[in-house]
Amino acid sequence: MSTARRRRATVLALVVALLVVPVAGGQLGGLAQEQVDPDTVVLQVELQADGDASWAVHYRTRLDDDNTTAAFESLQADVSADPTAYTADFGDRMNRTIATAENATGREMALRNLTVATETETLPQEYGVVTYRFEWTNFAAVEGDQLRAGDALSGLYLDEESTLRIDWPAGYERTSVDPSPTRSDEQTVAWDGRLDFESDEPRLVVSESATADETTTGAGDAGGDAWLLVVATVLAAGGVVALLWANRRYGVAGGAAADDGSDTPDGAAGEATAEDAGDDPSPPPELLSNEERVLQLLDDSGGRLKQQAIAERLDWTAAKTSQVIGDLREEDELETFRIGRENVVTLPGVDLASDVGEDDES
Repeated sequence: MSTARRRRATVLALVVALLVVPVAGGQLGGLAQEQVDPDTVVLQVELQADGDASWAVHYRTRLDDDNTTAAFESLQADVSADPTAYTADFGDRMNRTIATAENATGREMALRNLTVATETETLPQEYGVVTYRFEWTNFAAVEGDQLRAGDALSGLYLDEESTLRIDWPAGYERTSVDPSPTRSDEQTVAWDGRLDFESDEPRLVVSESATADETTTGAGDAGGDAWLLVVATVLAAGGVVALLWANRRYGVAGGAAADDGSDTPDGAAGEATAEDAGDDPSPPPELLSNEERVLQLLDDSGGRLKQQAIAERLDWTAAKTSQVIGDLREEDELETFRIGRENVVTLPGVDLASDVGEDDES
């Protein structure tokens, strides 16, 4: 990689680069000695019809020992007591990052509505989650009926623990995407690391569908209200808030962003949304790592499935399935047994006395 491109990739690594830098000056107090080791990082970008984007960065750590659990609980208490201590430093860093993207794209951009919060989730294991949430104005270019996204992230680097996910509004269809995503559906593309995007990547173009145009024309202002409802629903389901996290390489959580001065309520809406999101402790599949998807599938299937069934349900190759299951087995997260010609995968402690049921063969 050239020196210029490496510099740009470093600047535009966004949250991945920003979150791992510890806060200087002892702002974290006793928390600076705690280590919280994130297992996965998901950069989630929700495009809006006007080109703005709602960003959420989810740092998820498995709470599988007393030290990690205690460290996360300490982080939760500190964030709740004084979120500003975690937002000021990140706000400065993120504003510099957006300024660089603004210069590169020629679009006027701004950071708005940064917040920070923590929560716990249950898969079958318990996870601690810290999430940054903010608005990035003019993240995508609006050209006629198209949204063009990705130029603000050119040269982004994802490590093996990170995922970039971009969602687009209802009523739009994907026109092109580069490079090919790891997975996608009707309104989402996602890339898993390790991945080093080229200088003209990632790129995503979505266009308004004919059906959406007809619906908008016939509905008038109701279409705008419907979109607002979609946004509100997505934000509530995602567990709105914003994040600061400790990374294994530095062993300390760094700051998150301060409010950039925009006219925003003082956090009441974000807190209410986070409480609503807490009603369902299970995150959507898109936010899970490969290992977590296997564990959740097993948990939903009574704790036992044939390995072939796991591959089919997750639409994975046999090699990928074997690799993920092998990693989990080494960590004592699951067990495998040979029954006839089939490999059977179970959560620890699941009874194998009965035959493998029909669900295991689906």
